[in-house]
Amino acid sequence: MTMLWLCAISISSEDPSDQYLEEEVMADTQELSARPPSTPPTGSGPVPGLLGAAHRVAIILSGVLAGAILATWLSEASLGGSAELWIGYHQAITPSYTKAVPPIGGLALLATLAALAASWRNPRTRRLVLVAMACLLVGMLVTVIVHFPINDEIMTWRPAAPPADWQDLRAQWLTAHAVRTWFAVAGFVLLVLAHSSQRPEPDAQRP
Repeated sequence: MTMLWLCAISISSEDPSDQYLEEEVMADTQELSARPPSTPPTGSGPVPGLLGAAHRVAIILSGVLAGAILATWLSEASLGGSAELWIGYHQAITPSYTKAVPPIGGLALLATLAALAASWRNPRTRRLVLVAMACLLVGMLVTVIVHFPINDEIMTWRPAAPPADWQDLRAQWLTAHAVRTWFAVAGFVLLVLAHSSQRPEPDAQRP
């Protein structure tokens, strides 16, 4: 009888709050086990971050490229029709121009290619970046196919005694330069628009 009495006392002395806590812990454990494994959000991680940074680099480089080409186009207008002045100007700027501008264009094209990879899941951004890359590529092809041969020939001329067809070559150079100027500026503008299209709408950020 004494043992039964002691057991009854021990059972009745248990704190009901302990049982409640145990039930809460068990419920939380079951809830956590029922949840699916979490996955990192799309676009997170070091690789997408680097690709996104490449888009900004492409904007900067294409802007420098477009600015240099546009400045050259504007400088041509101030030379007038003097053969000696035009030939001397091109012989002075061609060496440094050839060393600086084509590498900038190549780097801008590579950065745009990386930006295209980063924007592949966004149809609007992807289209804009793709057209921008095409513009930069056309401008580079015009430079290599048209300007490089003409520049090499200009470097052999004597400013005081130009060849008889110098005006024809000048017209070809200016026409090709106008084409690559428009394509360079268009590529820069399209990259800026593509970067702006990546930003979510303000209403989409609200719960």
